[in-house]
Amino acid sequence: MKVTLLLENNSMFASYLNSEHGFSAWIEDEDIKVLYDFGFSDNFIKNAEALDIDLRTADYVVLSHGHRDHGCGLKYLLKYYRDTAMARKPIMLVTMEDIFYKKYNFKKNHSSGFDVDRDILEQYFDLRITPEPLWVTKNLCYMGVTEKTNDFEHKVPQVARRLVNGEWVDDVVDEDTQFAYRHKNGKEVSVVAGCAHYGICNIMEYAKKLTGTQQVHTYLGGSHLRIDEVPQSQVDKTVEYVKQQNIKDFYICHDTDLHCKLALWNATPSKEAGTGLVVELD
Repeated sequence: MKVTLLLENNSMFASYLNSEHGFSAWIEDEDIKVLYDFGFSDNFIKNAEALDIDLRTADYVVLSHGHRDHGCGLKYLLKYYRDTAMARKPIMLVTMEDIFYKKYNFKKNHSSGFDVDRDILEQYFDLRITPEPLWVTKNLCYMGVTEKTNDFEHKVPQVARRLVNGEWVDDVVDEDTQFAYRHKNGKEVSVVAGCAHYGICNIMEYAKKLTGTQQVHTYLGGSHLRIDEVPQSQVDKTVEYVKQQNIKDFYICHDTDLHCKLALWNATPSKEAGTGLVVELD
């Protein structure tokens, strides 16, 4: 499997690629190509072009969850499809209808949700609501809705609230999803995550369960740990879990503040992540 970060909060040194608060990854395994998230703007498209990645060849397009830093770039992808005469419909996977709920940040007074209507999506994609895991190749698994295995993650509602049946309610982002890759040795699993709203401990444990493995080889993605949003106790328990996993390569990036990034960085062998990063796994 090969993963290229098309967009992240920061860029790799001297990559000369665009970055923003957002996430997008290009995943390749066997002959299958997956576009996972789209950032906030068209920067992921510009970066893909600079990296000689043809986004029109994606077999699957996946939106991890309904926040604007992962989904608002999709409207630019649709324009790109129109401008380049895209003649095929990739499969689009989302975990649940919740992804279409309106979301609003009342503290900052702006919309925080996904901004493309479902009927528009169905014009461009074979849209599938898929909460269950789906193996897109022999070893690459779309994880669907994450199973919770601890009592300290996925508890704090987001600042943005969602509109359900005409009422603004708390949102813990139940629709969030990731990818798990089972290594060819059958003993290790690697994870590619966006925001990781379910928490990286829940996600890694579920990845092991789905793949029948015991060891996490690589974690690449965010943690959704920010000390202004989650209690220090959650950070401490996450760090302790990571220390015990003996992870070989740990790339912590999007949606992790410096305090939490440093704590996780010192918990396990860590490497820099950013726009332009390429990771290849066997």
